[in-house]
Amino acid sequence: MDYEHAIVKFEDGIGNLFCNGCGIIIAEGTQHEDREHYCTMCMSGNCKAKFKDGN
Repeated sequence: MDYEHAIVKFEDGIGNLFCNGCGIIIAEGTQHEDREHYCTMCMSGNCKAKFKDGN
């Protein structure tokens, strides 16, 4: 499946869903809703992680 809004990367047939704000893994699996996803820290505005382009 192609994702336009969600950041999903597949490795060995398993997909990882990443936070659109900071880039941490939120969930694993093969199917995710195509929308922007944010971790609880980004949602609260207290996230200190930085999104790394290219990962």
